[in-house]
Amino acid sequence: MFVASVDPVPLSEELDVSVSKQELVSANGGRAAETRRSEATRVRGNKDVEEFYDSVGWREQSGQTGDAELFWPPVPGPLRAVMDQQRQARVRSALREAGPRLSLVEAGCGGNPAAFLLPLCARYTGVDFSEAGLELARKKLSSHDAPFDLARSDVCSLPFPDGSFDAAYSAHVFYHIDDVAAQAKACTEICRVVRPGGRVALILANPRPLLFPVRMLRRMVADTPILSDVVRRLRRPGRLPYLPMTLRWMRRQLSPFGAVRMSCHALEPVWLSQRISESTRFGRALLRVMTGAERMAPKQLVRLGNYVLITVARGG
Repeated sequence: MFVASVDPVPLSEELDVSVSKQELVSANGGRAAETRRSEATRVRGNKDVEEFYDSVGWREQSGQTGDAELFWPPVPGPLRAVMDQQRQARVRSALREAGPRLSLVEAGCGGNPAAFLLPLCARYTGVDFSEAGLELARKKLSSHDAPFDLARSDVCSLPFPDGSFDAAYSAHVFYHIDDVAAQAKACTEICRVVRPGGRVALILANPRPLLFPVRMLRRMVADTPILSDVVRRLRRPGRLPYLPMTLRWMRRQLSPFGAVRMSCHALEPVWLSQRISESTRFGRALLRVMTGAERMAPKQLVRLGNYVLITVARGG
């Protein structure tokens, strides 16, 4: 994952790309892309987040990364596997609309690239600003029989010409950008690099999930300037920034690039997924209910759950 805030920086401080531009940018488009990048407002990665993922998030201890410890269920079982497969199938279905054998870019792949998308890909490109994440991604992708590229860059300044890919994917990245203008730039960038007729699939947090009113109220307080200052002083800061934008804001940013569809990706928040155990009768029952609801009515549940799948059908 990579995070950025809008902030002019000199050319010498621009983030490096781990593979050569000749390998990533066609000869005809490369110069134009570089001109746009040099003329646009430059961005700089959030160093705290970058350092966290380089030092902790993508480092493995006892076979588990720091990211997995923070965000993944501790003991996934067969019911959880069915739920995850169901969610992945919805993402594949959305991206498959762009056609067969896709050239696909994942923005913010980190050390956990979306291997479940590789069967769709003629070529996969992963982008992240964490060196440790890219190294781990390289190891994982090398075990699959699929061509891939990896590039170190920032989600707000992707090093590709317009329309370079058939499809783009990003999961749980944008809401860790701690600046609204930078999130808007990230939306623009991921849509910019996809050709007309292609597809963009984003998994983002819903800040006001109706199914979890306490969580919704906390987010509304956090979005209120005076109250948020008080809460910030009283609460210990989290390991990562968290700034989920409203569904209306997301639609407003993405709709200039094509038709936008929204559906529920996951009902449960992280804290609940880490506390539901398949070893208990209650846990098994709750997982079955959520799996069935997400399967039967993902569009109707979009405002109820904690995570949304947003698809953009790129216009001409």
